[in-house]
Amino acid sequence: MLKLFVQHNRRLAGSVWMSRRTFLSEAYQCRDAWNARLTTPILAKVNLDTLYYDLEQRFQQRNKISALDIDIYANKLIDEQHIDEVADLLYKFRLTEETSNTLDSTHHALVRNYLDHQCYGQLIDVLNNRIGYGIFLDDYAATLTLDQLIKAKEFRYAARIATLLALQEDFFNPITRALSLYSCYRFVKAPDAEHFDDLAPTEQVAVEAEGQKKKKKDEIKVRVKFLRNEYFDDHFDLKDSQLLLGKTFIELGRSYGGSSNAIGASCELLGLALYRKYEQGLDFVAKLAGKELVEEVLQMVRSVLEKEQAKEDDKYGAFCEAVEQLTAAEGGKLKKESFEKLILELVNKSVADNEAAQIETQKKTYNDWCTLRQRRLDEEIERLQRAKRLKEIEQLTVEMEKEEQKLWFFENEDKIDLEIDRKRVFYPKRWFGKKKKPRTVDVDYVPPEVRQRN
Repeated sequence: MLKLFVQHNRRLAGSVWMSRRTFLSEAYQCRDAWNARLTTPILAKVNLDTLYYDLEQRFQQRNKISALDIDIYANKLIDEQHIDEVADLLYKFRLTEETSNTLDSTHHALVRNYLDHQCYGQLIDVLNNRIGYGIFLDDYAATLTLDQLIKAKEFRYAARIATLLALQEDFFNPITRALSLYSCYRFVKAPDAEHFDDLAPTEQVAVEAEGQKKKKKDEIKVRVKFLRNEYFDDHFDLKDSQLLLGKTFIELGRSYGGSSNAIGASCELLGLALYRKYEQGLDFVAKLAGKELVEEVLQMVRSVLEKEQAKEDDKYGAFCEAVEQLTAAEGGKLKKESFEKLILELVNKSVADNEAAQIETQKKTYNDWCTLRQRRLDEEIERLQRAKRLKEIEQLTVEMEKEEQKLWFFENEDKIDLEIDRKRVFYPKRWFGKKKKPRTVDVDYVPPEVRQRN
């Protein structure tokens, strides 16, 4: 009886451990340090409505917006009312030459505002449109975003964030790397893990009445100067959700050491299957002889290969055979542990080792941003005052020259007359064409006699 009770408690403890997820603590939010920016002299006096109107007018009139003004507007934003307005200003600001001077605090402020108001879809759209908005995630913002999305069980959005980080090849932060892996794993395990929301294919459904013939679409031909050759870089041009997810798993696997450990090898193998890189997959499987793999990941790889439509490909068949050989005892060492448990261990370890240091670093970064914003404002004010003084000096110089001309008019009368003559503009004569010769009148000319016929 006691033995059964002990075994039952062990199973219960194991299930409790699996359900317990230790992610980032509340202190990682750094809310006090982040909200301290609102008490600075710059942001305390700003009115968002007035600033937005001034920026809009300035863009319409001069097609120019200051990077500092955009940063002040983004950091002053605290409510959901101006979320769309700041995105609109960023898009317009991206069209100006000042976009190269965008402050790091602008990127961070926009991301935190979207997270605070749970506008996850809009955040994905802004981050994915790198040319239109130019917003990128820093290490802290990426970690904060992944943590909030995972806690909200928005694994689809979290995995999409991980794919954006993979395109930037930015998995150097250990917490970000572990959370990205967990997000992608949970998304792949979901039953509806087919497409991301912003990359879902649009299905064109044509509903026509019975007996009605299809109308031929009118072809519209447009004359262009040249045709650009089609090029697919297999990186930023990826639009397929499964391919993006596979590339992310490959980047994560390589960042974890590749074939040198079970997690790295399993991630890279799953990524090659999702990415449909069967030739590279064959080379990678050859390196896995005698290496450890997670059995659960092998099952996921087989399920991915079963869903593949192009099964007639020779490389596909060879890769399937190689994967099947890994399940044999002589083909590789299979770990029976849950892949989720291994990932959670990575998350807990990375958080325990790096959370405190990153909190202190981010608090210092917030203070540095406030100092930099104040310094940029002082420099801008000094520049405007200098330009104003130069303009006043130029105007005063012109007035003094006019006054001098009045006082010394009679002494310089001849010189003034010469200047007036020099300023006189002489226009060349216009040519109206060749003149016609006047008609000569013959004095002896006798008109003929006209008679009427009977």
